Amino acid sequence: MGALRNKSWLLIIMCLLAVAAVGCTVKKDSPVPACIEYWGPSPIGGCFGTTAILDLKVEPQLECLEITANNCNGGILEVSNTCAEMLALSQITIHPGERHVGLDVDKQNGEHVLIMVDSIFSLYVPEEDELVELQGMLGAQEVRISFIKTKELC
Repeated sequence: MGALRNKSWLLIIMCLLAVAAVGCTVKKDSPVPACIEYWGPSPIGGCFGTTAILDLKVEPQLECLEITANNCNGGILEVSNTCAEMLALSQITIHPGERHVGLDVDKQNGEHVLIMVDSIFSLYVPEEDELVELQGMLGAQEVRISFIKTKELC
């Protein structure tokens, strides 16, 4: 009787794991979290972005300057400057040693600019995909950044 009871519990646990794993199977993939479709329930998380930053290019690539896209909630840039020089980029200065500085795109007088944000939420939602090209200076060295800011993808 004890062996039957253990098998029943094992079967129940296996069924629960199978149901939980179904939410991990992607039905439709997307670069933005809110547009991903899953078979079954979706995994728990806090990313709800419907726009993204794609094809991010930073030139030149420097070990001390890290610029990445955070597409969790609409697509912002995250900048970490461990270089000895200050980064001046689109009216924003990022001092040596500053890490994980959030920058969102905005459009002012028809030109793309970056604005500093205190969160990971992007407020800029273009009507169509837009190519964003920016230039800045890291000390005396020019830095070029380009990426696509997408329209809403779902």
